[in-house]
Amino acid sequence: METAIEPVSDRVFEAAVWENGVQVGGPKTDDDWKLVQANAMMLAETCNLLLMPGRTKDDVGWPIRTQAMKDAALEAARAAEARNTDAILAAGTRIYQACLGCHLQYIPQMVAPPTKK
Repeated sequence: METAIEPVSDRVFEAAVWENGVQVGGPKTDDDWKLVQANAMMLAETCNLLLMPGRTKDDVGWPIRTQAMKDAALEAARAAEARNTDAILAAGTRIYQACLGCHLQYIPQMVAPPTKK
């Protein structure tokens, strides 16, 4: 996930950053928008890899969450093509929710509070 999912999802997240109701950063040029779109498409394609036989978990949660991430990534790609930062923000939220759901189920130590020693 650190080498395939994080770098491309970060590009999508960085395309729609808001502070105090004002957009900061984000794509400015045609090339910037194309890069966001390309990274969203790479995220969707990575989801296809996660759904391949032998890579899926033995329960229904894995494919449902992975498909949700893929759908949101495709939504982000369409939003980048339309140069719509509000839609990218919405898609990025859905991507984050899919990731968090997986992390909560499959990597509980990532969200567990630290223990005292």
